[in-house]
Amino acid sequence: MSEKRILPTFLLFIVLSWPLGAHRFFLRRYASAILFIITIGGLGVWWIVDFILIVTGSMKDDEGNLVKVWVD
Repeated sequence: MSEKRILPTFLLFIVLSWPLGAHRFFLRRYASAILFIITIGGLGVWWIVDFILIVTGSMKDDEGNLVKVWVD
């Protein structure tokens, strides 16, 4: 399990993700974050997928660990 928490990931997603992809930078997924910016969140599709992944605890960090815990 990742040391990253869902709450800051979710807040970055809501506040700065469209079109910045800040949540992906936070999870150190730099390549996909840059693609997120270039494609403007996959024209919305990628944004919806990320929302579902974050809320369900299925989002992974740069090491492939799930980001499952909302807060400590």
